[in-house]
Amino acid sequence: MKYEITKGNPIIENVPTIGHLIYDDLGNEVMDKLNEEFKGTDIELKGFRNNQSISFSNVPRILKINNILRDITNNEIKVFSPEDAVRYLNKIPEVGKIYADTDSIAIYPNQGSNENLRKKVLNLIGKQKIKIPLIVSGLDIEKADNEYGFTFKETDYMKFTEAPFLTKNGSIIYNSKENKLEASLNEEGIKVWTRNDQEGLASLYLGIGSDLYAYYGSLCYSDGFGRVVIKSAPGNEKNFQEYLQKLDQEKQDQIAEIECNYKKALKLLKQQ
Repeated sequence: MKYEITKGNPIIENVPTIGHLIYDDLGNEVMDKLNEEFKGTDIELKGFRNNQSISFSNVPRILKINNILRDITNNEIKVFSPEDAVRYLNKIPEVGKIYADTDSIAIYPNQGSNENLRKKVLNLIGKQKIKIPLIVSGLDIEKADNEYGFTFKETDYMKFTEAPFLTKNGSIIYNSKENKLEASLNEEGIKVWTRNDQEGLASLYLGIGSDLYAYYGSLCYSDGFGRVVIKSAPGNEKNFQEYLQKLDQEKQDQIAEIECNYKKALKLLKQQ
């Protein structure tokens, strides 16, 4: 069995594979875990056909999917980051025609939209106030009795970085030496759109048109153009295929067990 990442394996060494999460064995397991935890909520997501791209991305779904992927693949597969969005823009399938939430959110210095969640994240990272916008990645979510139906929680790989380029609209590039995003001095790179009021907590996503957006406050909005963009780290293709073969074997074992139990039950019925 082969997992079909929408775009093929990298040709250049040390470049990750970038693709969409699709509804194959891996996608099925991810969605089962998401829906089991958030059954009956707006975060629950069903109705995909075999090998269809998982769509209707939004902040709570993408953060939970990222954590599920990291857990079941031992951190070999994860949702792409803002740095990946800029660095590997041309490797992303259907880029410019879809939107895709990253594994991160943006926190601004001033109080504003999603203020309760903003305070929650500041508390998780040990901050009371900030003067420069932050990008926070690696958050998880859990059910909550609030207007969103979820709240944030920390993980072992949660981190935050100052993002001075989010103080105003402009262009950003990836600095490979320092492994970070920074403002472009000559409009190279990709456009980034921020909050002029520097308020609240916002999603951080690659939008239709290939710009990076860090101003949208509606964390739970989604539509059919949203995709789950994932990456496999360089050199992990062999382990990934082994993992998928393991999944397939577990599936076959379960089918065999069901058939065995069915035959036993049928035999008992005939004896009555």
